[in-house]
Amino acid sequence: MRKPELVSKPVVREAPAEYDAADKQHDAAEKLSSSTATAEPTRGVTIEYQRAQAKAMQQYFRELNAQKAAEKAQVFGWTKKNEIGNGRWVMFGFAVGLLTEYATGVDFIDQLKMIVSFLGIADLE
Repeated sequence: MRKPELVSKPVVREAPAEYDAADKQHDAAEKLSSSTATAEPTRGVTIEYQRAQAKAMQQYFRELNAQKAAEKAQVFGWTKKNEIGNGRWVMFGFAVGLLTEYATGVDFIDQLKMIVSFLGIADLE
């Protein structure tokens, strides 16, 4: 996704295809009225150019919002929300282990050995 480039100063552009006859007559009248000016009158930024730039900016921001929504909708993987949740569960487990050690007098490694042997996974005693 690329940010659209905007032009900061007016650009001289050729008349667009939709340039109607009334505008041609208006320009011809301007040429006749300005007899002292020898150069062709320059046209600034046209409405069509502004519309094209506005559509490009709208498309850019739609894509930007879609990208942000996709990042927020991500459930699995290395996201900030998932890592915060995992960290909280680890802190909770560590606190429970310390409190159990304080209450029973059995250190954390021996607690794990007791759990494994009580569940029948392995006979460690």
